[in-house]
Amino acid sequence: MPHPHGRRFRMLILGGGVYQVPLIHRAHEFDLETVVVTPAGPYPGIQLADHHWNLDTTDEEAVLHAARSHGIDAVATTGTDVCLPVLGRIVDELGLHGPSGSSARMSADKTLMKRAFQKHSVPTAEFEIVGSLTDARNASRRIGFPLIVKASDSSGSRGVTRVDAGDGLDAAWSRAWAVSRNGLIVVERCLEGVEFGAQAFVTGDEVVAVFAHNDTVTAPPFQTPVGHSLPANLTSSQLANLHEVVCRAVRALAIRDAVCNVDLMLADGEIQVLEIGARMGATCLPENVAVFTGLDVYGHLLQLALGQVPAVRATQEQPNASLLLRSNTSGIVQDVFVPEAVSAHPALIALQIDAKQGDRVKAFQVGPDRIGHVVVKGDSAARAEALAQELAGAIRVTVTE
Repeated sequence: MPHPHGRRFRMLILGGGVYQVPLIHRAHEFDLETVVVTPAGPYPGIQLADHHWNLDTTDEEAVLHAARSHGIDAVATTGTDVCLPVLGRIVDELGLHGPSGSSARMSADKTLMKRAFQKHSVPTAEFEIVGSLTDARNASRRIGFPLIVKASDSSGSRGVTRVDAGDGLDAAWSRAWAVSRNGLIVVERCLEGVEFGAQAFVTGDEVVAVFAHNDTVTAPPFQTPVGHSLPANLTSSQLANLHEVVCRAVRALAIRDAVCNVDLMLADGEIQVLEIGARMGATCLPENVAVFTGLDVYGHLLQLALGQVPAVRATQEQPNASLLLRSNTSGIVQDVFVPEAVSAHPALIALQIDAKQGDRVKAFQVGPDRIGHVVVKGDSAARAEALAQELAGAIRVTVTE
């Protein structure tokens, strides 16, 4: 698609971390001029992009001013919620394609999101928004345990804790408060059932496709997603209900031109929406969907941002699974060993090691603590999950405290 001024289209990508790297690569394959916004630091996207702006992705005024000054043609992100308000502001102010400022703010702020769900009758867990530990204790008595306590405006599972009894509430509050920027905490009923998710493709204001996936999460109290698999373990009637529920959630936030990450729970036979983000999921979800369907997921997002109307036509149904590589201890990486039985396995689709010798890593609690990932295919989602666990378990990352 030629630019009217005879130059390459300038794509602004918010974030330069591991989850934005595939988007940067795909933008170059589209012959787009890439501009990455991220603070200076050890972010791989900085070296890959054509240009780097050393700005905070939450600084709306600074990023908007730079985008306007440099003639940005499109804006996108993936795998993170924190920069969505900036993205929406740029879309509004520069007349670009993507979620509006209002939609982006609701998507990034769980307080606004839950209230929108309530207003539009989207099935979701009972909740209260609180601003103090005393209010959280009172909310816990009204709602009852078990509870989920989380910061209103965090992402990547930061500050999210399951609380089974009153003696765990204070620690959960402190963990959420530590990552909150707006001082609001969500206290909600912990739904008991099967947690799963979906990637919803929204063109204009229409949900054109929903691809459900199984989730692998760490043990309570943090329950952080560490892997996914497709196809989801849902019946045909549940899949039909899922599409209707996701459409209601998208309408509640008035999301347009996006690939959305939706967190859900199947509880007592009913599908409940935990959260929806107006951006693609992390933890290899774009890769999972691409392997399962044959779709160019990153390319689809870029086309939406450029104002095109890409078709969503799945050409295959290849079961697959992804799993994050994680360290149980914090410290310095001494060695990384990948057996040939892993690297040469015929079902291995992708293996990525983020940490190298000499890097400091954290004991895994939330998504950004990852040290790599594997993606594999299989005859079924369950077999792919088992293989992902097997291959990940064979990779040795030696860390000294």
